[in-house]
Parts: sequence; C-alpha cells; structure tokens
Amino acid sequence: MRYIVDTNVAIAMLAQRQSVVERLSNIAPEELGLSVVVIGELLFGARRSARMQSNVARVQALAERFPVLPVTRAIVERYGIVRADLAARGLAKSDFDLIIACTALDRGATLVTNDAALKDGSIVQLVVEDWLN
Repeated sequence: MRYIVDTNVAIAMLAQRQSVVERLSNIAPEELGLSVVVIGELLFGARRSARMQSNVARVQALAERFPVLPVTRAIVERYGIVRADLAARGLAKSDFDLIIACTALDRGATLVTNDAALKDGSIVQLVVEDWLN
C-alpha cells in the first residue's frame, strides 16, 4: 500500500474534486487505504447531512472500492510512542489525526492530507502529500 488517505482528502474523493480525481486515475485501488477511523468520520458527517441516505451510500461505496484498514495493536502502540514524543515537545494533535497518521507509519505509506497539523513535519518519519493544493 502506497497511500493512506486522511478524512479531508476522502471528502474530496467523494466530491470528485478534480485534483484528487487526477491523482487517483494513476493509482490502483489496492495501493490506497482508508483507516476505519476515516470511514467513521465520513459516516458521522453523512448522517448529519441534509441528504443522509445518499451520502451514507456514497461513503459505503467508497469503503467497498478501497481497502479499509483496522486499528491494530501495532498502530496503537505506535500512537502511544508518537503522542508521548509530541507531548514531550509541547505539541498536541487530535487523537483521530494521530491514529490515521500512525496507520500510515505502520504501513510504510504516504499520508495524503490537507491538514496543516499533520503537514507540519512534527511527526518523525511521517511522509505527507497534499493532493488538494
């Protein structure tokens, strides 16, 4: 797996944003993974939307197209290490952002995100690309 997609990029995938569609055209579906946390965040947004049924169906279709990755013991162990390192440096990130980032680290994959908190270089060894700029 080459890429793990953060929630903001998954939303752009659902919206068929041109920059993301172009990148996806060159990537096999098995090369891109979605954390189960991303699916949860997308379903939360879909269930709060005005078009709940159609948006839930779109999230489910996305989850069928690309591998959905579980949160494993290795990921949560890495989360503990990364969060402790950040805290020691006086830095904080949201728990879900860290779990998604640690999923990319665990898989040796590039995290695709537009989140400034994840693009700031503070997570050691995390490789990031932004397909929305």
